[in-house]
Amino acid sequence: MPDFRIEHTFNCSEETFWTKVFLDDEYNRQLFLERLKFSVWRVLKNDDRGNEVERVVEAAPPIGDLPGPLKSVVGDNAGYQERGLLDRGAKRYTATVVPNRLADKINVKIEISTVADGQNRCRRIARGSVNVKMMFPVGGLLEKKMIGDLEKSYAKSADFTNEFVTKKSLG
Repeated sequence: MPDFRIEHTFNCSEETFWTKVFLDDEYNRQLFLERLKFSVWRVLKNDDRGNEVERVVEAAPPIGDLPGPLKSVVGDNAGYQERGLLDRGAKRYTATVVPNRLADKINVKIEISTVADGQNRCRRIARGSVNVKMMFPVGGLLEKKMIGDLEKSYAKSADFTNEFVTKKSLG
């Protein structure tokens, strides 16, 4: 089960990231639909319970070029539901990603947290695992592809987040 750790620095405080950026509708719409070019990104559930927010998101990222063996497995649709829980006190978001295809064979877990990094700066740390239960070599290829896509998306989201924070004067 390959694990990943992705870290980026934002030009805002942890408080700003969690209260004015992470769950902000405009931020998420611009990030996922405009910057990352998802064909679908919508909140299905947003249950705010004070210190916790339970959120379910439906998403469909662009697939891009896939090697032949992966294309036959994934097809033309890589949509998923992200079922997450934000713990405001811990400044941590944990989520399970449930693909719309092969959900019994693909297991993705993500945890996002932040740490302060000076005045009006924080580091977002995304950790997780991707486990694909398929015959060799398809499972390993799909795991590598998914982690590579996550790394690219998180890098693009880091750039966008800093642009958004600057544009909205949230730093």
